[in-house]
Amino acid sequence: MVIMNQSGFPRELLDQPPEVRLHYFKSPGSTIMHKNLKIAFNQACRSIREPAGASIILIIGPSGVGKTTLLLLLTKKILEESLEQMLDNPAWIPIVCVEAPAPGKGSFRWKPFYKDILIAVDEPGIDYKINYESGSIRRGNDGKIVVTGRATEDSLRLAMENALIHRKPYTLAVDEFQHIGKMAGEQLLQAHMDCVKSVVNVTKVPWTGFGTYQLLDFLELSPQLSRRTKTIHFPRYDLRNDADIKEFKRVLQQLQYQMPLAETPRLKQEYWEFCYERSIGNIGTLITWLTDAYDLCLSDNGGNTLTLEHLKATAKSASECQKMASDAIEGEEKLTDSDKKSNDLRQKLGFDIEETKKHKEGSAKGGKQLNNNSKSRQTKQPFKRKATRDPVGG
Repeated sequence: MVIMNQSGFPRELLDQPPEVRLHYFKSPGSTIMHKNLKIAFNQACRSIREPAGASIILIIGPSGVGKTTLLLLLTKKILEESLEQMLDNPAWIPIVCVEAPAPGKGSFRWKPFYKDILIAVDEPGIDYKINYESGSIRRGNDGKIVVTGRATEDSLRLAMENALIHRKPYTLAVDEFQHIGKMAGEQLLQAHMDCVKSVVNVTKVPWTGFGTYQLLDFLELSPQLSRRTKTIHFPRYDLRNDADIKEFKRVLQQLQYQMPLAETPRLKQEYWEFCYERSIGNIGTLITWLTDAYDLCLSDNGGNTLTLEHLKATAKSASECQKMASDAIEGEEKLTDSDKKSNDLRQKLGFDIEETKKHKEGSAKGGKQLNNNSKSRQTKQPFKRKATRDPVGG
């Protein structure tokens, strides 16, 4: 029988070595389903199952908000729900997950990305289906796909497209999607987006991209892609919103209870402002930081409890947080509707020009006249005299 103390972890962990206690705090089972994560998770699940004509689903948020955690949760959920269907059809894969590699020099390179997708799909019989260049793409003795240096970008793309067509996943999930447009000018970025659109058209498999607010630049430069893209905003917690601060404190409290320590840290009660300041309201950044602080605490003679000194020693610098906050606020403003944006849209559509005003006034007058005529027709009844006074007497 496992005995839990008031802090929410097994009491016997306090007798374990520091690495065991740290592993417990870092374990995937300790993932906290907080409000913003839950909203983005539900929206993404619905969009992946029913894309409603969208070629690309973009899940956008600041760096460190927890997008990779969201991808892991989505993958787990989709695989669990698809297990029975996968048993009936072993060739089917409900979701394929890859990460767009960051270009070391120059712009994004598609060849290694196609290779990563092929390996993630792990298409059976690849050496029988693909023979564009003899031996360039085959299955090795260990059963894994081998792509030799002779494989060209075109042959890899064709192999990748055929693999997705055969596997028929709900979506191709791409983490760090903004890397595709890194160090690319307007024309090259347009070419990259046209490539994505072409692959989606051929395979009929929508892409789900997880990335930062840099993805908004993709939509601005590619109107055609924008029309076929569904955007899901995964925001940080905002200090100006009372409900957000309440949720941030709740997460802090849950995290402090998950640390196997003799004395529960007072993160929520005493240090929440500093925790918010150096995480800018991003839960992913907060958890990574608290993991480092907890590790430092354990190495400090076993650590009785986590203190402000541990937090300060492992926190991001103020200048780093300023840059993070500026990028996040700028991205949030682009995704947030306002009266000014609405007025600008109305002006662009022509609501305030003279011709439009005359049309609106004419429509109003016509409607008023129609209503008056309707009233007069309703009050006049056939074969009935109007109410008048008849003359009497001689």
